Amino acid sequence: MRKILAFICVLSLAGMVPTHLFAAEVDARPPDRLTLSGNGSEFDDTGDRGGGGSLNWLHYFTPDALIGIGAEHQFIEDSSWTFGSLRGAYSRGQPSSRFTVFGEAHYGDGDDIGREFDYSVAVLGISQGFTTRFSVQLETRQIDIDRTHGNLPKLGLTYVWTPRLLTNVSYADSVGGNLGTELTSVRVDYYGRLANLLIGGAFGKADPIVLNSPGLSLPAQDFTEGFIGLGKTFSRGEVQLLGDYLKLDESEKVTLTLSFTVYVGSRGRNQ
Repeated sequence: MRKILAFICVLSLAGMVPTHLFAAEVDARPPDRLTLSGNGSEFDDTGDRGGGGSLNWLHYFTPDALIGIGAEHQFIEDSSWTFGSLRGAYSRGQPSSRFTVFGEAHYGDGDDIGREFDYSVAVLGISQGFTTRFSVQLETRQIDIDRTHGNLPKLGLTYVWTPRLLTNVSYADSVGGNLGTELTSVRVDYYGRLANLLIGGAFGKADPIVLNSPGLSLPAQDFTEGFIGLGKTFSRGEVQLLGDYLKLDESEKVTLTLSFTVYVGSRGRNQ
């Protein structure tokens, strides 16, 4: 799931003289974000290992419109896949009734012990705020990876308990194709003064490809997932360490991901 923060600054001066003679224009856009991440994983039952990395750039055209591009490479033993990403979002309205439409496209290919396969995922969704604290998200995700095809619609609910604490719950159930996936997830984010914390989990039935494991020739299996992350925000960037535990049928996988985000460019008064 992706969060879009918009900041709107308004300057005014009292008096009869036009304000533009005294006040410089303010660039209210958040800075660009350049994120580099790397991960390593291991399957406890087989000893198989995997890993990968990604590089993503996010740019705000306005406080309400953003676009991002990126590239990612992952591998598990003799299977690997590489893809490029394009994403965007546009928001309108006041915080209490904010409407957002967002989309993503991931396209590439992979290799499974010498057998090539295609990698394609397309996402389209909307988010509607009903109060300053409560919003609803609807998403459709078309997955076409290797021999797995289908659509995964998802409903999500987000509640902001305080400016520092929010909760998201979601439910997804595949339609068409051979995904055979049904999953429920819960996530809690806390933004502290010293550090940020996220914790959550998911359960249900899923195709390994939906759980980011192409190359595993298995039908949909029962699964349980738990994750916890710790992050720190600085004046010019962020760092986050995320641990993920996944049990898929009798297979167990542990993944550690380390991400660095740099704020690129300064926003402020245009000269």
